[in-house]
Amino acid sequence: MPQHLLSSHSFTVEKTTLPNGVRVLSEFVPTVESFALGVWVDTGSRDETDSTIGIAHFIEHLAFRRTARHSSRQIAAEFESLGAYTNAFTAKEQTCFYVRALKPHFRKTLSLLAEITLTPAFHPADIEKERTVIIEEIKSYDDEPEELIFDAGEQQLFGNHPLGNPIAGSVESVSAITEDDIKSFHTSGYHAGNIVIAVSGNITHEEAVNLSARYFGGVVSGTSIRTRTSPDVTTADRIIIYKSFQQGHLLLGKRIPGVLSADRYGLSVLNTLLGDGMSSRLYQRVRERAGLAYSVYSSVQMMADVGALMIYAATDEKKLAKTEMMIREELAKLCSTRITPKELRRAQEQSKSGIIMSLESMSSRMQALGKSELEEGFHESIYATIERVEQVTADDILRLSEEYLQPDDGWSVAEIRG
Repeated sequence: MPQHLLSSHSFTVEKTTLPNGVRVLSEFVPTVESFALGVWVDTGSRDETDSTIGIAHFIEHLAFRRTARHSSRQIAAEFESLGAYTNAFTAKEQTCFYVRALKPHFRKTLSLLAEITLTPAFHPADIEKERTVIIEEIKSYDDEPEELIFDAGEQQLFGNHPLGNPIAGSVESVSAITEDDIKSFHTSGYHAGNIVIAVSGNITHEEAVNLSARYFGGVVSGTSIRTRTSPDVTTADRIIIYKSFQQGHLLLGKRIPGVLSADRYGLSVLNTLLGDGMSSRLYQRVRERAGLAYSVYSSVQMMADVGALMIYAATDEKKLAKTEMMIREELAKLCSTRITPKELRRAQEQSKSGIIMSLESMSSRMQALGKSELEEGFHESIYATIERVEQVTADDILRLSEEYLQPDDGWSVAEIRG
């Protein structure tokens, strides 16, 4: 990839660790008048116990309900008076509270995010209101077949390990979470060593550090009491969920290495070849040539120590078996025949385009900063990422296919039928 294609998007990432352990990463982009700011907490659904499934997501919701100084209405009014957009999400391994706003409002938005993340009030009445909201959210997933089948597929792959649990929890688990559970989980997870502040946009590193020290410098250093363990190997199985939808739904799942694996780049390119995009093998075979499905794709999810490759298709219930057969045939081809240089180049270019286009978004850049710091402990430059994608060879794709895509080896299968 010629460097001139990246030069206008490449800016220096700087990192400072405050005395209490809070990490501040920034990427100064002087060509914009806005910024994306994220407060990342190295705590997610995999850090829950059997009795607190869904609590990380519960706390993310509650943080916007009330703080020591503001009600939910006041929080919303404060952000909107600045023209700022704010939200949050909970993942398997992190929780992120973020905001997009204009340069003059950096101090105020950082102050508000600090208040939300560090001093949520956890008022009993708010807990009950938000419990009801989350239970309705969980129930809504029952009406979404993709949500339902992916939750089932993750449970198949990771068994009783927390990675196998839905991030939002279940109606039963959320109903059982207590005020004491919430306060204890927040105290143990939201300490200085677990917090990363990531900024991308027209904010200097000096300003980001000085204001972070002002609002986060008093956070207790502490050490996390959690111990993350890797999931045990599970036995591949098949489950059928009987629920009335307009289509049948199929999901094949397989364990792959995590984000720290040297194979992450090859697996990303392999996923693009297999099922990411209109020219992917699954799309062309199952949708374009056979006309069996409107939606068919593959996806890769990588945590620190383990990942999952998922293949999804929605089709007429009577055609589920035929669709699965075609998917397995495409897997067999990748395992037995080296891909052509043309196909490799297409997948590499598609992968690189996604990376480079994400640089147009301050939010995407901020998320890359936060995630890479928490998952890997450093931020890989865009040049290094592109280079590693370009280094993937046809032999690498064949080796990874032989190792992970054998059509009759170790795939868990979930179906939804009426």
